Amino acid sequence: MHCVFCGTQCYADEDSICGGCQADLPWHEQLCGAESSPLEVVAAPLEYAFPVDAALKSFKFHRRLEYGAAFGELLWRVLPELPRDIDMLLPMPLHWRRQALRGFNQADELARVLHKRSGLPVLDTLRRVRATPYQSGLDAAARRNNLRNAFKATAAIDSAHVLIIDDVITTGESCRRLAQVVLQAGAGRVSALAVART
Repeated sequence: MHCVFCGTQCYADEDSICGGCQADLPWHEQLCGAESSPLEVVAAPLEYAFPVDAALKSFKFHRRLEYGAAFGELLWRVLPELPRDIDMLLPMPLHWRRQALRGFNQADELARVLHKRSGLPVLDTLRRVRATPYQSGLDAAARRNNLRNAFKATAAIDSAHVLIIDDVITTGESCRRLAQVVLQAGAGRVSALAVART
């Protein structure tokens, strides 16, 4: 297996990112950010800076799925640092039109790796029912308005602690709005884990 960043051969314990590139990534000093109600924990191991930002854009907009596998492995390595009662994964839903255009949901790809590694089930009863514009480029107030009534639960959720999975957290508004719907559907607690945060 070769490193997704530099192309050199990876050792067996390095997954898809070699040790040198792992050391050079823009790591956050703390995995978890400030409390962001109604979320219990908001975590992201990396800063949204080069080369992570370029890799995530290639993953999301150019279907470079090897980055999804590599970042999924990275998230699996930090999962033990999150609350132990997490019992379900929830990929951030995409509206069906955007998913049809893109061909996949990047959060699904990340959650697939976590599911395979951890055995945690993946929740698939949440829908993005409004085709909202991209959050990037909007200020905080516009982000809040953009996401009003964007998510819907199609069934009750029997979970002690749901973990939302996403690629990037900026203001956290998408995760907060989704968390509100998840709690209303019956989950006990909700946290969020992303590859990077700004």
